Amino acid sequence: MSVLHNKGVVDKGEFEVMLTFENIWVHSRRTATSSSSDNASNNVSNSVTSVQTNPFTPSNIYQKWSDKLRKTVRSDPILPADKRVLINGVTGTLLSGQVTVLTGSSGSGKSVLLRVLAGLLPMSNGDVYLKNDASNVNASQSIHDTLPTQWRTQVALLAQHPQLLEGSVIDNLKTPYRLQAHQHLDFDIDWHIAQLERLQRNADFLQQDTYHLSGGERQLVNTLRLLQLNPQVLLLDEPTAALDIDTSAQLVQLLLSWLQLDTQRTLLWVTHDTQDIMPLANHHWHMQAGVLTEVF
Repeated sequence: MSVLHNKGVVDKGEFEVMLTFENIWVHSRRTATSSSSDNASNNVSNSVTSVQTNPFTPSNIYQKWSDKLRKTVRSDPILPADKRVLINGVTGTLLSGQVTVLTGSSGSGKSVLLRVLAGLLPMSNGDVYLKNDASNVNASQSIHDTLPTQWRTQVALLAQHPQLLEGSVIDNLKTPYRLQAHQHLDFDIDWHIAQLERLQRNADFLQQDTYHLSGGERQLVNTLRLLQLNPQVLLLDEPTAALDIDTSAQLVQLLLSWLQLDTQRTLLWVTHDTQDIMPLANHHWHMQAGVLTEVF
């Protein structure tokens, strides 16, 4: 059961706090993968691991979760401390119905932060709180006290490069419903047909083989696959970066329409496209060398 904290709703005018992260630290050290073939199959693809330089006491759930992420990684000599900080004590709040844009140079820590918030990377220190939609509207749940599968149903990451399975579009869209976390949900083909009409595509698109899709079409399928599950917090890691102008515009409109349909949603959007995306921002954050600054 999730532990509730009184961090869910604060005085932010008409907007509710959907997600708050406090004093997040992430450190990195050089890593080498185990030579064991069993370990190699489960190797963490990212060399980011957490180091308890600012100790805190994680719950058993989070400890098992983070241990699993790095159980096959052993360390080489540790780099100097100033070279190892990827996220430097950052704090922030995402509000309901709002678009928060996060900018920064490559390697500044933007993607690392998104992966931490999504529960895909362990943190060295800090906490993340998600608004709890239970009867107590003033309560929120900590990432440390929440099962990873439960957390990821509400906090979802849309990456720049979509990963689709072999088969048709509709096969890929139905895939999440085979997972235990989503088995209680029903696949709504009418919703998808309506979204495809917005994207200037007809129902026949659902039967296309993903092998023949363009990069932009693959990203549209990836986005629909995620949006259909109705997460509260959507983390966008440059989803339009590799798209042509028309497809990019369609994807942006799809995401904004999805946001506006429910007041209990929020977007955190990482982008380098300040010309087209920045005008959409209610808030602008900038990250440099792991330090987060609020621009407006």
